[in-house]
Amino acid sequence: MTTIYTVNNKVLKNAANDKWLTKKEPVRFVMNASNATLSQDGAYQYVTWESPAYPSAYDGGGKQFIIVNNNSAEVTAERMIGTLDYVTPTSGGGPIAINSTIMQTIGTSTGTLNVNTAPAYGVYLATHIHGTEEVVREFLANFTITILDP
Repeated sequence: MTTIYTVNNKVLKNAANDKWLTKKEPVRFVMNASNATLSQDGAYQYVTWESPAYPSAYDGGGKQFIIVNNNSAEVTAERMIGTLDYVTPTSGGGPIAINSTIMQTIGTSTGTLNVNTAPAYGVYLATHIHGTEEVVREFLANFTITILDP
């Protein structure tokens, strides 16, 4: 449902096209199973998402995020092993965007992304999750990271 703007109880319309003026929804960048790329890395899946600035490096420093983890505490402890990092197309290990404690919290968590201290990184955002591709996709079905106003 959209919001229709009013002023002094008068509904506002665009005079040029006679359409209702509606509230713009905020831009969001959502990372979940639907847009994740997985690649095997030993016993783990290396899970990456193209950054909001792709193909350029991204610095989300100061941007707000929401993580929803609807997995059980046991499943999360077994699967989610790391941080969300700013990475390049060919390597991990870049600066930390979101720390592991927040990544592993059950329920809904909010916070602010860390600054990307190495501008060569940040084309992708990535983490490691323990398990086969099938198991990791099942975990990601109950796990979402949303960056507000990327």
